[in-house]
Amino acid sequence: MTPLIRRGRIAEASERPDDSPYASDIARQAARRRLIRFGALGIAAYAVAMIATIPAGALASPGPWRTGVGGTVWNGEVGLAGGSVLDWSWAPLRSLTTLAFAADWTAKGAATNLGGRALIGPSSTTVDAMSGSADGTLLQALQPDLPFVCDMTMQLDFPKVKLGGSGQRIEGELLTDPGSCRPKAGGVATPVPALVLTAVHVGDRSTLRLAPATQRRRTLMTIQLSGDGAVELQVTPEGAAVLPFVGLPPGGSIKGQI
Repeated sequence: MTPLIRRGRIAEASERPDDSPYASDIARQAARRRLIRFGALGIAAYAVAMIATIPAGALASPGPWRTGVGGTVWNGEVGLAGGSVLDWSWAPLRSLTTLAFAADWTAKGAATNLGGRALIGPSSTTVDAMSGSADGTLLQALQPDLPFVCDMTMQLDFPKVKLGGSGQRIEGELLTDPGSCRPKAGGVATPVPALVLTAVHVGDRSTLRLAPATQRRRTLMTIQLSGDGAVELQVTPEGAAVLPFVGLPPGGSIKGQI
């Protein structure tokens, strides 16, 4: 009977999962996975801490459109020509999933209350859900190369704007109050009626059309933007009369690349 009992005990011991070589391997693999997770969290925390201390000036390039910059990349602000202040808060999770710098931003000033989301990549900038009001001086911050400056208030609603790289597009609408514009080089200001700019994206092309807000079928200017960044701006005869500060003759056009 003794051998049978011994064999039973040996069999019973060998059936314990904690004593098997396979169980030991599982425990070692679990410990290794925990170590990798802790290491990844440590690296991520270090990277976040490093980004949080980078000065905001690393994002805001110098230029006449800005009056000052403060804070960090995580949470910073920059003054805009005209008196408005643009501030942003970094969105780490969105940055991780898109492999780009993502932030929620607002621009506020005497006649500006604008906000949205931004995604800044190596070769492109995307703005989502941009809406609110803005002073005409914001145009200089968005496009410093414009040959004119305007004094007017704008209402903006742009679900999507992507500039740079491939797949460029603009979708939305801009309404202005009556105001005035003048050539940046100097000259007499021209009264400008209330305007509406509509941007529609179809296929690989965005079409922007500027018209008087009360006569939307009366086209003053059209802008064609291709997905690869090719741009063509054309002014109609009526547009040349209403917008002489643009500097184009009736029917004139300009081609370029973003």
